[in-house]
Amino acid sequence: MYERMLDKNIIPIPKKIKEFMGEKAVENSEILKKALKKVFEINIELKYPFGNNYGWGYKICNKNKHLFYLFFEKGCFTIMIQINGIKTEKEIEKYNRLSDEGKIYWNNRYPCGENGGWIHYRVLNKKHLKDIGIFLSIRIKKEIEI
Repeated sequence: MYERMLDKNIIPIPKKIKEFMGEKAVENSEILKKALKKVFEINIELKYPFGNNYGWGYKICNKNKHLFYLFFEKGCFTIMIQINGIKTEKEIEKYNRLSDEGKIYWNNRYPCGENGGWIHYRVLNKKHLKDIGIFLSIRIKKEIEI
């Protein structure tokens, strides 16, 4: 259902990416990019990282500091972000602002580091973008309004 662009030999052009993801997903990705540009000096690079199961996506950085990957999927996209453990009162407050679905993603993260981990969040609608903003705020210690 959420097929990815898995052919490493075919480098996707922007038109094909947009057709593959669909209008809603492209709109959501643009909302995310605009929100990030308000806070960061964004660098977006087309990548095929981590082998054959992830496929094509964008590596999103603030200058040279990696923020997350955005993987293209049929009808949506998935954000893959690494977050350290939630420790401070401010981080706990942000965690409490997550939707129920966002909390499920946090609780089911792939462990990495001290209580942190990798979150693979499938963005299907604008409500999901709010969770992505919260996860980014926790990761980079800056407020992201989406």
